[in-house]
Amino acid sequence: MSVSTINIVGAGAFGTALAHVWQVARPPAPRHRVRLWCRDAAQVEALGTSGLNIRVPDAPPLASVEARHWDDFEASDPGEILILAVKARAQGAVFARLSPRLHPDCPVITVSKGFADDDARLLGEAVQPRAGLAVLSGPSFAADLFHNRPTALTLAHRQPLNAVAEALSTPRLRLYQSDDPVGVQVCGALKNVIAIACGCADGMGLGASARSALMTRGLREIERVIVAYGGDVRTAAGLAGIGDLALTCQDRQSRNHSFGYQLGQGAAAGALLDQGVTVEGALAAQSVLGSARTRDLDLPICEAVGQLVRGDLTPEALASRLLARGLERPPATDVG
Repeated sequence: MSVSTINIVGAGAFGTALAHVWQVARPPAPRHRVRLWCRDAAQVEALGTSGLNIRVPDAPPLASVEARHWDDFEASDPGEILILAVKARAQGAVFARLSPRLHPDCPVITVSKGFADDDARLLGEAVQPRAGLAVLSGPSFAADLFHNRPTALTLAHRQPLNAVAEALSTPRLRLYQSDDPVGVQVCGALKNVIAIACGCADGMGLGASARSALMTRGLREIERVIVAYGGDVRTAAGLAGIGDLALTCQDRQSRNHSFGYQLGQGAAAGALLDQGVTVEGALAAQSVLGSARTRDLDLPICEAVGQLVRGDLTPEALASRLLARGLERPPATDVG
C-alpha cells in the first residue's frame, strides 16, 4: 500500500495535535497530504485563513493542513488513511455516516479511549470496516505533540500494517506494532477509570504510596478485563497499558486525573460533569460494571469509581473500602 492522504476526522485537541505532528514532519514538501475534517464550519474557515484552530487555542498554526467540513467527507483513493479522533461514544455513528464515502480498503484507525456504549462494547464492535479497526494508543498528551516532544505509541491491528506505521511515524513519533487491538482498547478505556481513583487519592492528600498502590492494583483489574474480552494479557505491560496508565494517573494534564482530583477536594461529580466536558473514565466506569457482573469479574477499584461518579460513595469511603479488602491470597488462576 502506498499512502497518499492522512484523513483525521475530529478537530479536538488530540486530532489537531496529530495533524500538527504529521504536518511538521514533512518539510519542505509534505510526503502525504494531511486533511483535518471538522464538524464546525467556523473551525474550517479559521484554519483556512490563519491556520489556527479556534477550539484548541494552545495549538500551533497548521499551515499545510487542509481543513474541511466533514459533511463533505470523501476518501475514495485506496491510498488514504482514516483516523477517527472523535469521542468514543460517537464513533459508531460517525463511522456509519462516513463509510459510504470511504474506499473499502482504506485503513481505519481510532485514537479514542473508551467504550462504545453502556454495554462496554469495544470500539471495534461499533466501528466495523471490512479489514477491522486498527487502534493507535499509548502515553501521549496533546501538549507534548504540539511541542514536538518525543512520543511512542502502539499501533494495533490483527494484521501487520507496515506501510501505515511507516507513513505515520516521524522522527518524534515512534509507533510500535501490536496484533492485539482488543487488549489495547481495554487498556485505553480502563486506564481512565484508574486515573480518576488516583486523582481522587491525590486530591485527598493520601500521598504517592497510595497512588502507586492504586495504579498497581488497577493494572490487575485491567488485565482481568483483557483476558475476559479475549485479548492478550501481555499487552498490559506495554505502552498502551502500563505506559499510558503511568502517564494518566500521575499528571493533572489528564482530564480524568484532574476530575478525580477535584472529587478528592470535595467537588460533586454531577456538578463537574454538568460543565459539558467529556470525562471518558466516568463513562467507562459505569459501562464496565455491568460487563463485570456478567463475566463474574472482581473489579473493586472500577466499581468504587463508578459509585463515586454516581454520588453513591464519598472519597473517604472509597479509600476505606479499598483498604478493607480481604487479606487472603487470590487463587493461582487469577490474574493479580
